[in-house]
Amino acid sequence: MTLNPSTRRVNQRHDVSIPGVVKLPEGDREVDITNLSVGGLYIKDNYSYKNRKMYKVLFSIPTLKDEIAVNIMLRWIERDDNGIKGVGGQFIGIKAKEVWGLTQYFSSLDSEEI
Repeated sequence: MTLNPSTRRVNQRHDVSIPGVVKLPEGDREVDITNLSVGGLYIKDNYSYKNRKMYKVLFSIPTLKDEIAVNIMLRWIERDDNGIKGVGGQFIGIKAKEVWGLTQYFSSLDSEEI
């Protein structure tokens, strides 16, 4: 039996629009993070990322003074007829302070929805 990826998620995901940077061998690439949890993120981008490869991502959230710089392991690639639409990555080695900041950020998002 194959499970839909959304049924396997451990952490609640939040729709966001956060500018970020992916560090690549050929230079920094500006991206849009459109989905975020304490466990990972979704990047809307058409770059030819490689699945199961590690990438460093940098982004800021209002609940933390310092920028988050974290490695992600690419877990899936979303494609359409034109190629890559975006990628999903799992955080590797995220710091406790950053998890706290994300949790606070998500709480502020949830309170805006009420």
